[in-house]
Amino acid sequence: MKKHLLLLLCLIGFAHITTAQNYLHDFGKYSNEEFQLKNYPKDPSAEAVVIYDIGKSYFSLSDNGFELYFERSMKIKILSKAGLKWAQISIPFYQENNKSEEIYDLKGNTYNFENGTVRTSSLDIKNSFSEKFNENWYDKKFAMPDVKEGSVFEISYKVKSPYLFNLRNWEFQNKIPVIYSEYTTRMIPFYEYSYLLQGASKFNDFKNYPDHGITNRLGSIEYQDMVYVFVMKDLPAFKDESFITSANDYLIKLDFQLAAIHHPDGANQAIMTTWQKLSEEMIDNVSFGKYLKNCTKKGKEITDTMKLTSKKPIEKARTIDRLVKTNYNWNGHNDKFTTKSLKDFLVSKTGNSCEINLFLTGLLNSAGIEAYPVILSTRTHGKIKYDYPFHHFFNSVAVLAKIDSLTLLLDATDPFCDFNEIPTRSINDKGLIIQKNKVEWVDLKNYKTSSTDYRIDIKANNSNDSIYETYKLITDGYDAVDYRNKFTYSFKELKNNLLGNNQWSTDSIKPLNLNQIENPFELDYTKRIAMEKIENKIIINPFCNNTLTENPLKQAFRNYPVDLIYRKANKFQATITIPAGYKLISKPENMTINNNLVKIIYFTENQGDNIIKVVGVYEFKKDIYGSSDYFDLKGYFNKIVDKFNEKLVLEKTM
Repeated sequence: MKKHLLLLLCLIGFAHITTAQNYLHDFGKYSNEEFQLKNYPKDPSAEAVVIYDIGKSYFSLSDNGFELYFERSMKIKILSKAGLKWAQISIPFYQENNKSEEIYDLKGNTYNFENGTVRTSSLDIKNSFSEKFNENWYDKKFAMPDVKEGSVFEISYKVKSPYLFNLRNWEFQNKIPVIYSEYTTRMIPFYEYSYLLQGASKFNDFKNYPDHGITNRLGSIEYQDMVYVFVMKDLPAFKDESFITSANDYLIKLDFQLAAIHHPDGANQAIMTTWQKLSEEMIDNVSFGKYLKNCTKKGKEITDTMKLTSKKPIEKARTIDRLVKTNYNWNGHNDKFTTKSLKDFLVSKTGNSCEINLFLTGLLNSAGIEAYPVILSTRTHGKIKYDYPFHHFFNSVAVLAKIDSLTLLLDATDPFCDFNEIPTRSINDKGLIIQKNKVEWVDLKNYKTSSTDYRIDIKANNSNDSIYETYKLITDGYDAVDYRNKFTYSFKELKNNLLGNNQWSTDSIKPLNLNQIENPFELDYTKRIAMEKIENKIIINPFCNNTLTENPLKQAFRNYPVDLIYRKANKFQATITIPAGYKLISKPENMTINNNLVKIIYFTENQGDNIIKVVGVYEFKKDIYGSSDYFDLKGYFNKIVDKFNEKLVLEKTM
């Protein structure tokens, strides 16, 4: 194991860098320097700063074998009112098969410097509670007491775990600056771990050594812990900007994976596998491959009743896809394994992403269509590291079908996704096709451009104190999926977003093609707003605040991609009727930009004496822009915000 870890360290490299701060790293102690810190010089806008974050993992022998322990202590300084949210603490723990990790020795203090003295408020753990995060992970949550602007607080806790695969990963970086972060692992010769450093090429400090001071014994075997200490200092805040998959993909952190078990009798058990072996394990798993076999067998009974014989293969696949989407419901859980029997799934007609999509795969296979399950990682779960065949990278399932020369990606969890259109949550780089004797990856993306088209008719009322805006909103692709879901599951929120707060009792939103997902989805609605007047002038915003009003890209530079998920286009066409007695005196200048990154078009034209037409289009030609495009893309967003919010000015003529 020592050679294994040292080899990885040689690949990563390390350096020694010192820092000027001398904040105390001992729990229960504080210094004047911490209270004098009013803002963090290296990031004056920071709302809080981590003074230290120190963790340690080690093994201890019990009557039931080895157990894994994790200890952590952390101190945070609150710099502004916006930073108060950092006093809401969440500690994750794992639970499976009636066994659970145990959190103990939890303690915390809040320090406030008042009237020349330090007042200490201690954490009462009775105010903590546990909340389920997903199938096996839970969070212990609590709020630190008496935290306000200028407070310093610290927490310390330990976790006892029977799950030896669950050696804690370590995030050096956070969404606020981190002055000092240290993680120590004490390894024993019976368990070998592999690790991956993400987001950095070197540590600020690293050391490894055998602990000669303590000799441990297992049976007749004597051994010392091998100690590894990883340190990073003065880490900038991770700016969680728009258009990323998951912050976990870019934070500076260490990921650990159990690679092998070396038994005392000399036998070795490889845990870290290859992609081929991982696929074979999935095929042999009762909750995956064997479930799929049952789906194919049962699917024959279903597809035989569907009158598919005369249909072409592509139509067979489309019909089966629609059958599953309209008759079986996703329960909202992503999983790479089934959690119920096929019989229970068919009775309840509800299942997780694995159950639904393995069923779809089985039906396709039973109808003579070549189809395979694809395991993937959803966007919020993070990206897959292709050099490391780890099971935990995956958390969901889709379907790949091969028909003639076509390769199709299917997913039956969202009934509003069209055929060959997987949900946006699953558009995340690549997925692994689970098949025998072959390792093959498939791109998880959609190459079509999705669009939202606003057609707006703007007229003043007779008294010229209000404006009526009549809309036809036309969407296709993923924009249509989004609006169909909002209309069906969150109509009140959608109505408020479209019509605003000043709604009339007669206001309504009329849909077209709600369930005809092969067609664009349309919404027709009208709203009335107050007219903007300055003296004898009327000010009109032709796109009625439906376009971007601020640039979503805030950073000066960015070293990771801008991920839009899919190609997008927004179109605006406003027809404005000039009220009697007014004339147009000012309008925006036309603009045309068309290159390999974006297309931006804006123009106005007169259509008769009292009609003005304003047209605007902005289209993003890539779904993912590299960091080298960031500066240009940010500039184009600025142009869109500025140009598409310019106004027309009408002046009274009499």
